[in-house]
Amino acid sequence: MRRLALLLVLAAAACTVTSCGGEDDRQGVENLLDEAFSGEIHSADLKLEGEIDLKGLIKDPIKIEAEGPFRTNAGKLPSADIELRIGTGGGGQTITSGVLTTGDRVFLKFQDVYYEQPPAQVRQTNRSLARRKGDRPLSELGLDPRSWLAEAKDEGDAEVSGVDTNHVSGTLDVASLMRNLNRFVRRSANALGSSRDSSTPRLSEADIRELSNAVKNPSFDVYVGKQDNLIRRVSGRIEFDIPEAEQDGIGGLKGGSIKFSLELHNVNGDQQIEAPTHSRPLSTLTDSLGGALDALGGAAGGSTQNEPGPEAGQPNDSSDADQFRKYADCLDKARPEDTEALQECADLLQTP
Repeated sequence: MRRLALLLVLAAAACTVTSCGGEDDRQGVENLLDEAFSGEIHSADLKLEGEIDLKGLIKDPIKIEAEGPFRTNAGKLPSADIELRIGTGGGGQTITSGVLTTGDRVFLKFQDVYYEQPPAQVRQTNRSLARRKGDRPLSELGLDPRSWLAEAKDEGDAEVSGVDTNHVSGTLDVASLMRNLNRFVRRSANALGSSRDSSTPRLSEADIRELSNAVKNPSFDVYVGKQDNLIRRVSGRIEFDIPEAEQDGIGGLKGGSIKFSLELHNVNGDQQIEAPTHSRPLSTLTDSLGGALDALGGAAGGSTQNEPGPEAGQPNDSSDADQFRKYADCLDKARPEDTEALQECADLLQTP
């Protein structure tokens, strides 16, 4: 149970699909979902909203928002420009970050500054992807969202961002989802070139049973476009309770809920994603922030000798550490509600 809080967050992140149900009508709903989950979405503008409430651990719910275009690329990483915002419902500070990929280059966005991942690491990943045909469907990564659905039923018509859709509701098969996550995490790590299989998180059957028992009322909704049978929105809510005897082992977590909504706009449109005109090597960020981001970099592909980015070699590398220290000190002194002070802190990172 000590990993339960993390697993619940993973479940919310991976839960981008679910639902189906009636007797004569049931087969029609099943067929609708079969077609929807086999449909090909090569590009879209996505918008994700989520809320995680962990009672006993945090006072206010964590709010997560992600937004931006993406486009798949055959034989290499997808192109995407996703902005991520994480904050709390109590008026505290919101952290803004993001990821931009062109398929051949990958950038992390932190406080409006772009940091490029080592090109050699990106090429290694793309070589791995190129050995597989097509756009690497979810099934190749171990995900079978269709198998997560249970007790689905037709809820009638609905409109999503101007698109007429069929609304289907249902419940989540938590055990099926968790087993899918095991395969997804393992195969994704391999696709990104990680050689440290022992460090890849796994769910034991005991973990799966405990999580299934803790979760209650796992309700989900799927909205499928009428004209093309492609998914336009997935939303859901999961509630959970932790037995009192287990709470001390996971930091006092008593229970909580996870809510999310994922919408896709301009599906299979002409999404354009370009590299930023200015960036710094990712090493300047990881060196300044230390072990936490180093660990993230290792999980994404292990340590690789960094190659110079577009602006590498300029005499600003050694000053970046000082900038981050000043930025961290500034945040410590600024009040969360003082937006002007927070902006002044962010400006410290953009000073040449």
